[in-house]
Amino acid sequence: MTLIERIPLLNDQELVTLLANARRLDIVGTPAQRRGAAEVLPVLELEASKRRQVALEAATKKRGVTAAARRKAPAVPAEAA
Repeated sequence: MTLIERIPLLNDQELVTLLANARRLDIVGTPAQRRGAAEVLPVLELEASKRRQVALEAATKKRGVTAAARRKAPAVPAEAA
């Protein structure tokens, strides 16, 4: 299994670490490291983008459900002290 094939199987922290390393090697690596980084960077960026989008959609949906629940909740009368 190649590195590119394993990218979707990585957990979020592994993906972030690999992406940071590939970006670093693309800038300061040897010519061979730069070529390798150039191969995997587009795939890493795409996977990271997909995961960000999924997380954003989940958060947006959760906020919508929470807001709807608050609107439906009956108002609690304030007690006089």
